Amino acid sequence: MAVKEEYYTDLFYPDIKSADAMKERRRALSELPQDHLEDMNAMQTASVLCRENPTAVMKLFSELCTDTEILNFRLDALEDILDFPRIIPAVMKTVNAVRENSRTGIAKGGEPETFSALGAHIEALNGFTAALDELHAYYEREGKNVRSKAMKRLFSFFEDTYSSGDYADLKSDLSELAEALSKRVRCVTVAINFNEEMRPVSAGIVGWSETAATEKPSIFEKILYRNARYADVNVKTLHNRYIEGTEPNETEKVLFSELEKITSQYIGRLNRALGSYGSLDFRPLAGIEEQLSIYENAAKLIEAARARGLKMCRPEYLPMNERRAELTEAYDIGFFRAAAAADTEAKGDDLVITNDITMDDSERFFLLCGANNGGKTTFTRAVGMCQILAQAGFYVPAASCRISPVGYIYTHFPKEENVGINTSRFTSEIKALKTISDTADEYSLLLMNESIQSTTPRECVEIASEILRIFMIIGVRGIFATHLTELTGMTDEINSDPDSRSRVGCLAVCVDEKSGERTYRIRHGLPGESAYADTIFRRFGISADEIRKRLRG
Repeated sequence: MAVKEEYYTDLFYPDIKSADAMKERRRALSELPQDHLEDMNAMQTASVLCRENPTAVMKLFSELCTDTEILNFRLDALEDILDFPRIIPAVMKTVNAVRENSRTGIAKGGEPETFSALGAHIEALNGFTAALDELHAYYEREGKNVRSKAMKRLFSFFEDTYSSGDYADLKSDLSELAEALSKRVRCVTVAINFNEEMRPVSAGIVGWSETAATEKPSIFEKILYRNARYADVNVKTLHNRYIEGTEPNETEKVLFSELEKITSQYIGRLNRALGSYGSLDFRPLAGIEEQLSIYENAAKLIEAARARGLKMCRPEYLPMNERRAELTEAYDIGFFRAAAAADTEAKGDDLVITNDITMDDSERFFLLCGANNGGKTTFTRAVGMCQILAQAGFYVPAASCRISPVGYIYTHFPKEENVGINTSRFTSEIKALKTISDTADEYSLLLMNESIQSTTPRECVEIASEILRIFMIIGVRGIFATHLTELTGMTDEINSDPDSRSRVGCLAVCVDEKSGERTYRIRHGLPGESAYADTIFRRFGISADEIRKRLRG
């Protein structure tokens, strides 16, 4: 039986059609270079959002969804979680009960063979009804106020289940079971027939009682407790034969079977209850547990950033053909988490430096130059991760974000370990850039970090300027973090090319000119003449004078 459309409860996609479309988009994008997810440390963020299965988040990251209906669908759901933090615990209690019953096969199992098994079945069904009743009570208090289509649809599923005839029958059957079990057998009378040699030849149950038999009192107990009442039937305690809480033995199963006339009333009611439970359709809940966990962790990440004086915001989506991005107070979410773990007290600028950037028709691509260890790579990652998060339908690490979706993100972060034994780094770089230039278009985001560094300085500048010109003709937007400051003097020429679809601008890392201390601020404009590498050099105490002293010593 197909799941009804009104019971489509997926929290990431508005409908089946959009889910299928994103599945196809993931497949298509998988044919392109996948370096951007590694270079942006996307897995690190995915692990925060879903520790148990970060690949579920990576699927969202790899979609690079451009459908704003889907993205706003997710953001609306996330904001409901932020506004109503009790949603997830309330829903998860019911989801966990359903999952556990599915795991143990309660609804599919055969008839119980012991009173212990009978009790386990009843306990499982009672756990589910208690959870659903509690969820209904929460819905009446707060759940009716949710605004997102995703959460309204999820609550609609649970409320329809709660008001269904099958659920009413389940509760009625469980009530009857409870009444019957209140009169359960506590004691049976067994008759044993012996032959002439006093050997037992047959045995059977000849009576039963709702009152447990007790151990026969001693003479001392009778004298001391003269007025105490004792059971009509007394027995000796059976030591080491059966311990409550252990696995049922064959004797218990036989006894349960022998009591068929009595237990049949329990079994009949239990079967009716299981039938009612089995009629409830829980297929729409597939995957809900993981999706709720992702939303919950996304909300926690937002709250953690805000608690440390940083902002995360809902992105505002601009038309894709505007090819714009406007970020204020943006920062790298991975750097924030590492810094927060290293210093549990720091807040705001003492913890993470934030920066702004605007990419539009006036300047859509930037050369980012400046001091070593000044934050160029971190800033480049921040821009890329903001784009990924925005196109996954999450809040972004920034005070404000107005952004056009991109068709794809290309990165070029050369890595020595990726160079083959018979391949130079320069050859590897050019091959990667060739692939990007052959597949990128005007809706692409390109992030480059210290590209074209493995040949002579003059050739590096010449080749980098040509590559820059190519990407401006294609019309990409992005950042090129580089030490090739000579490129900044070529921007006017590149921008004057009549075929350019993007214009190049310049950003620079700010440094205290006297001390050489990095401020990690990114400003618009040309870099200074020095990369301040000497400050790092001096920090490690390397100097000819120090070497002379050591050798003389």
